[in-house]
Order: sequence, then structure tokens, then C-alpha cells
Amino acid sequence: MPTTSDIPVLESRSAYLKAVMYEGVTVLEGTATWCSQCKAIAPEVQNMMSEYPDVKFYTYDVEETPDIAQELGVSQMPTFSVFKDGDIQEGVRGAKVAELRKVIERNL
Repeated sequence: MPTTSDIPVLESRSAYLKAVMYEGVTVLEGTATWCSQCKAIAPEVQNMMSEYPDVKFYTYDVEETPDIAQELGVSQMPTFSVFKDGDIQEGVRGAKVAELRKVIERNL
């Protein structure tokens, strides 16, 4: 189940590969249904989707798509992986809104 209704959910490795092959900035959020921090940061992620209309946001459940989580080295939720032009740039572990904003700004 997606934690927020407006963020597209990646349900397979092929969907993940297609999502990150975007020219520009892509943010993937690794979540889990039981993750309270994921639910807590969800409204902030919604705000960022409005603030950064050129940035693509996606979420995936680490338990339903362990191959994506493993490839991105996810060990805690939420983990945000930031890509630019198909290449992973940096990640933010935990519900750190200010840190995530800085990473997005650096890659715009």
C-alpha cells in the first residue's frame, strides 16, 4: 500500500529502471507499511512535489520490492535516493526534510 496517494509506486525492478532513466532529477523513497517516520514525512514529500514540479517523485515498499532496496543499499526507512539524468547522486536516510531539500537543490 502506498503511504501517499499522489506519489507513483514502483512495483517492479523494470518500473524502477524506467523511472530513473529520466533526464533531470528523480527522487525515490524507500518505505514500509509499518514505518512511522515514512508516514510522518509524507506531507512534506507532498509539499516538495508542488515546490519542485520538474522533479519526479516515486515511492516503493522495501518488503514488496526487495531487489530495488538491495540495489540502492536501503537499510533504514525512509531512505531517499536522488538520481540526476539516470545516475544516482546521493541519498538521505531517515525523515530529514531539510537534508532532502538540500540534496534536491544541489542537483537541480
